Amino acid sequence: MTKNRLIAGVALIVLLGLVGAIAAFVVDQEQPPETVTSLSLRGKVVVEAYHYDEATGTYDRFYYYESSNDMVNIGFEWIELQLGSDSPTAVAAQWISLSLDATAPAAGWTQIPAEIVADGLERADGTYGSTGIGAWEIVHEFTASATLTDVRLTGLQWALAPLDGNLMAANTFAPVTLNNGDKLTITWTITLSEI
Repeated sequence: MTKNRLIAGVALIVLLGLVGAIAAFVVDQEQPPETVTSLSLRGKVVVEAYHYDEATGTYDRFYYYESSNDMVNIGFEWIELQLGSDSPTAVAAQWISLSLDATAPAAGWTQIPAEIVADGLERADGTYGSTGIGAWEIVHEFTASATLTDVRLTGLQWALAPLDGNLMAANTFAPVTLNNGDKLTITWTITLSEI
């Protein structure tokens, strides 16, 4: 009987050792990392101005400016609402606004200051165009109907009327003076990509 107990005890010790070795092997196995997708939102604004050349009958570009845009807090909230809410808004951020104000954009803005509301540079519905997967642009060509000195600020909005509380992004650019009949083209480019 003692011999059977000894054999059973040794068998139990061997079994427990084997179970422990297997458990240690499983725990030591490297687990695959959790897959995490991060997105980046990048944008830029291109501003071009053109004078009419009567001799050639064409518009000649006399001004070009390009820089990164500045997203504002309510713009990020608007994007969140479009992508994550059960009730996204039915409007697109495709309206372009302009100003003579020299203030640098701030994250807390909800509207650009001193928005132009006349003379051919009032807020306008831009044209949407896809430029690739997760990339698009909003473009509008304004025609000045008066001389405007030092146009230097643009906004991308999700409402046509010049109302507060619908600014997605803003950007300042080097001041440009437009004469009656000059054209100003604003191109907002936005890209979503994995980082």
